[in-house]
Amino acid sequence: MPLAHAILGFLEYQPMSGYDLKKHFDQSIAHFWSATQSHIYKALENLEKDGLVESQHIPQEGRPNRKQYRITEAGGDELRRWVQTPLPLEIKREAWLIQVFFAHGITNEEIIDLFEQRIAAIRDYCAQLALAQANIDENHAQIGVERLRDLWQLTLDYGTSYYTNEIAWLEQTRERIRALPPFTPPNL
Repeated sequence: MPLAHAILGFLEYQPMSGYDLKKHFDQSIAHFWSATQSHIYKALENLEKDGLVESQHIPQEGRPNRKQYRITEAGGDELRRWVQTPLPLEIKREAWLIQVFFAHGITNEEIIDLFEQRIAAIRDYCAQLALAQANIDENHAQIGVERLRDLWQLTLDYGTSYYTNEIAWLEQTRERIRALPPFTPPNL
């Protein structure tokens, strides 16, 4: 399960609370994997039950006690096993392609408008990836392991390349849409 293994990966860096894990998700891998706070806590509960992490309560003055988790030796072994295991290909689900597939009832210009809006949304998202770059640099400064920084950079480069290619496809495909036979309303 990728969420559990991502948690193990973060805990391999240092012990963290569920709150800290959520921050790490949001600041480092959100461009390709997200997690809600509730999912993180549920996964931590299962990981602890399975002996892959252990927790300790840390008293805090003026605030509720903090529950901090650390990876166990068994958790480290499981993380290494999982990282070395090829995963099956995940077929992407793209709701907007369902729109295109069934767009015979709208004009070519309306389809092109959908493409233009998607291009704009992707460009906005790619601008946000600059924050991910800053987070990689900041996290690297804290941890200082060049190999980690390079691996983190590979994941960001994948996302940037993916969306750059999608924009190129969308721009090329607009010309094909312009050449489609015109929309004709059905005779009712």
